[in-house]
Amino acid sequence: MKGGRIMRGKKPSEREKYVLRTGSGTFVEVTRDVYLEWHQSRRREKYQMEKKRAHGVCSIEALGGNVRHAIPGAYWQNTPEENALRSACMEKLRESIALLPEQDAHLLHMLFVEEMTVTDAALLCGCSRKSIRNRRDRILGQLRVEMESRGIICGCF
Repeated sequence: MKGGRIMRGKKPSEREKYVLRTGSGTFVEVTRDVYLEWHQSRRREKYQMEKKRAHGVCSIEALGGNVRHAIPGAYWQNTPEENALRSACMEKLRESIALLPEQDAHLLHMLFVEEMTVTDAALLCGCSRKSIRNRRDRILGQLRVEMESRGIICGCF
């Protein structure tokens, strides 16, 4: 702030201090990264609301009940509890993948860890793309059943 006033209209890179208004109307000084992230989230929220009005997109409120299963984990805060649940889920996933045949685990590794395309995996394995897609879908189905038997449903406990 310059002279006790908020510097409105200047680009964030030009500001000396970054402040956000709280719900009670007070101003809180934050880092540039927090400031930019806050404004980016506001833009995303505004875009979603416009999209909802224009196309009738379903809202979280309309889902009601337990929305945790309807929203991917990336939208949840990184609280210690969430991190602990995510770690436990990842450990169960590793255990389930370890039960798969070696070729199946290797295909999952190529497709999801190395981010190889289905076409590249097919060339490397010497088979058709359809064959790779069928194997991937079969393996993911087996993995889903195994994860459900371990108490993980849709990525949540």
